[in-house]
Amino acid sequence: MLSRELELLIYKMRQKKYDALLVPREDMFSGEEVPKSEERLKYITNFTGSAGFAIIVSNKNLKSAIFSDGRYQLQLKKQVDTKFFDVFNGGINEIGNFLKDNEKYLKIIAFDPWLLTSIKHKTLSKILKSTPLILKATKKNLIDEIWKKRPTETQKSIFQLPLKRTGESFLSKINRLKKIITNICGDYYVLFNPAGLSWLLNIRCHDLKYTPVSRSFCIISSKGEVFIFSDNSTFEIITKNHSKIHLLQINELTSFLKKLKNKNFLIDPVFLPLQIKYLIFNMGLNIHTISCPIEQFKSVKNSNELNGFKVSHLKDGLAFLKLFFWLEKNLSSQDLTEITVSKKLYELRSLEETFICESFATISAFKDNGAIIHYKADKSTDKKIDKDGLYLIDSGAHYLEGTTDTTRTIKIGKVSEEMINNYTLVLKGHIAIATAIFPKNTKGREIDTLARKALWSEGKDYAHGTGHGVGCLLSVHEGPISISKHSKCDIRKGMVISNEPGYYKNGEYGIRIENLEVVSKKHLKNNENFLCFENLTRVPFELELINKEILTIDEINWINLYHEKVYRELANLITPNDRELLDYLKIKTLPI
Repeated sequence: MLSRELELLIYKMRQKKYDALLVPREDMFSGEEVPKSEERLKYITNFTGSAGFAIIVSNKNLKSAIFSDGRYQLQLKKQVDTKFFDVFNGGINEIGNFLKDNEKYLKIIAFDPWLLTSIKHKTLSKILKSTPLILKATKKNLIDEIWKKRPTETQKSIFQLPLKRTGESFLSKINRLKKIITNICGDYYVLFNPAGLSWLLNIRCHDLKYTPVSRSFCIISSKGEVFIFSDNSTFEIITKNHSKIHLLQINELTSFLKKLKNKNFLIDPVFLPLQIKYLIFNMGLNIHTISCPIEQFKSVKNSNELNGFKVSHLKDGLAFLKLFFWLEKNLSSQDLTEITVSKKLYELRSLEETFICESFATISAFKDNGAIIHYKADKSTDKKIDKDGLYLIDSGAHYLEGTTDTTRTIKIGKVSEEMINNYTLVLKGHIAIATAIFPKNTKGREIDTLARKALWSEGKDYAHGTGHGVGCLLSVHEGPISISKHSKCDIRKGMVISNEPGYYKNGEYGIRIENLEVVSKKHLKNNENFLCFENLTRVPFELELINKEILTIDEINWINLYHEKVYRELANLITPNDRELLDYLKIKTLPI
């Protein structure tokens, strides 16, 4: 039997003669994290992952479909009722192919133009070009119309970051962007990216639980004027002191555009909702597409930001150490669960005065839950941590200084030889990335194989990327940088990226090891055009899961040097009267 929500939605679709409705996970800002009031995909399918897309079908002869990437295939099958949804691995191209393959059941495909970006609409239109299918923009979101007791959002105050944190004033950043707009003969650039706006103006906000940005957008002119479109009145702390920065409400966008005849608008189709593109086009304004300059600017961190990253990782490393110490002392209590351990880490971080919030929902996973790559514990799945097995914790934090993201796999009780060997294979891949030396202009995909080589030699792999960019007190997943099989981004000096190979045995356990790395210049005798990774994370690896016999001498030396750094730097943060914690740190960082 259909859920009440799905039944109501399909009834409304039939009333409007819609054969299918596209339901993306994203909100109008294409964000990975969305507020509760925008969790439409979860509301209609029960899927809680951070990436996905559903096609709700009103024709009784065809099942609805849900799509996500390799990280979520196991989670999809657990959360989504497969009596009513077929589950697919893929993104917008696979969605287009599904629609094309089922054209005999479909005609009108409805979508909310605020929730579909210009580039995704273009991709779908191209795939469906030779079919009779019609993509139709709705005036109102159909899910919002049936959503009873939809959560409401309260206004959060923005706060400014001081120059010592950002390393560059917002006026300097605006001038950088202004030069690019002028150089390509633009009059205005539409920055429809909350992380980009927050970086540009050196402000942060608590609109989202894990991403400290303001859900607002702005338009920047070639004269350096900034027009912020937001219903958040607290932006006045910036606008009242700067004559070139203006605050308008979101519903004033149409009247704003009407005043700008024959102007050239620059947009990034990857971020811009189709609705905004329609609006600009219908006003008779000229549109030119570019890649968002802010994405390139903010991905390369300056020295102040990198120093902040180092400080935040020391603070977070101490919190992890205290967590592991507490975990070992309380294992016999029978009271430890995935949720209680996650809460304990939050409590430990909260003791630090510059802690802002977690950078994503902590993945706290014991035994077979660890095989779900982006698992999130709830009351129905919360496992007790009291038996033999592997415990995986993937967690990050935002501090005023910077952002962290760390994953460790911990031995609980007795584990098998297979688990130890697989952990060591993952660690070998992690070390291969950490020690990589590569020329400038190397792309993420060219490094990705290094992390997989040891696993591949045993016929094993993992269904996620090896690394993602990390923002500085922004989104923990920051483009365009990544290390993956498909990454086309150049890895540049000053970028911060994760290093997180893994291995997952369905129904049994998961293994992942993650540190953050900063891309640094490698000083070679005869060539200055090479780069390397400098480690930021200061959390011990699980010594009892390492099979020394399958490591090389160089890998053993790297582990020992890493643990030597962890001991030296964390020991400086431990108070002299906490001798027990210092002794524990010494044990966790012993040479192998």
